Amino acid sequence: MIKVGQTFLSAWQAGMPAPPKQDENNGRKMATIAFKVKVIKSPDGTTATLAEVDGSIDATTIQEFQHVMDKLIERGVKNLVLDCSNVKYINSTGLGTLLKYADTFESIGGHIAFCRVPSKVMLVMEMLGFNALFNIVTDEATALRSFAGKMSPPPSVAVKTARQTTSATPAAGQKAVTVAATPAPAPISPPQVSFPMQTPCARCRVTLDVPSHGKYKCPRCGAVLAVEQSGRTRFFASKRARPIVLSIPASAKLIDCASESAKKCAESMGYKGEAAAALSAAVSAACQNVVERAYENDAGNTFHVMIVPDQSAITVKIADYGKPFDFGAGGSVATDSGFAAVVKSVDTVEHRINSRGGNMVTLIKTNA
Repeated sequence: MIKVGQTFLSAWQAGMPAPPKQDENNGRKMATIAFKVKVIKSPDGTTATLAEVDGSIDATTIQEFQHVMDKLIERGVKNLVLDCSNVKYINSTGLGTLLKYADTFESIGGHIAFCRVPSKVMLVMEMLGFNALFNIVTDEATALRSFAGKMSPPPSVAVKTARQTTSATPAAGQKAVTVAATPAPAPISPPQVSFPMQTPCARCRVTLDVPSHGKYKCPRCGAVLAVEQSGRTRFFASKRARPIVLSIPASAKLIDCASESAKKCAESMGYKGEAAAALSAAVSAACQNVVERAYENDAGNTFHVMIVPDQSAITVKIADYGKPFDFGAGGSVATDSGFAAVVKSVDTVEHRINSRGGNMVTLIKTNA
């Protein structure tokens, strides 16, 4: 079912999805998704399409979701705000689809913003690292300001200075752009600007320091931008491979799902056999810690793995809802005996406690 605002009613008379079906086996109502679509406008004239999403975004509703998104693109929508206040559930399938459409809108010169994201949905985004890839705002007004380039990027996606050299490698003929340690508002560009200048990345919203006009690459997300002498900035669709997202029951028998996926990913990115095997071993050992220490071998729980492919450095994020790791007084993941094999096998190992409980472990393996 699709509910549309008056502005779009005539354009959506045909091709509407069928109403929710009943499960023939048990008569229960299957997961559904509905949209209410309308045009919104800010006082300064910035316009966007607001889509209020009601329901779940998962494998059972993804075709309906894609149908609506494709229709919006066909109708020429460039700036889209997804109101997620009534989104009841989202899984890795839904997040992967959202990322695909974020890239699609970027490739046509548009943007997507997510507002009023419920805490349970935000938790999944944070655990899998998608919050750094999405433009997440509080409300429609903030979204419109972000589309107009009047909002500084959210501090939560600022890249750590120490990670700038490993987050991305410029392609041939491109220059590296450093990321400001502290996000700062992008200046309103006059007809001619003086360099260096700052501009927010259109994809991940981190602040970029641009030394002069030319073509550059965001070290955080890989988005390519071209900066003219006038200061006009254009972003192009990222050619980066899509992240691989897995949700795995906390069973030692299923850890190979993550480790083998990481190995195959590394091999496809041109990593040599030893490097790919080392990454696989690190992922296996890290997942073993999650199963045994965070979940105490309770297979009724689930942990999440996101593998971000890159030819220069593969990042693996492992997140759970279990018990925080205890490294002892003054201890850390780098000195913990349980993570010794992980630290030995990859270039970077990071651990933090999730704000809502559980652990987030980040592994980075460079292609040396």
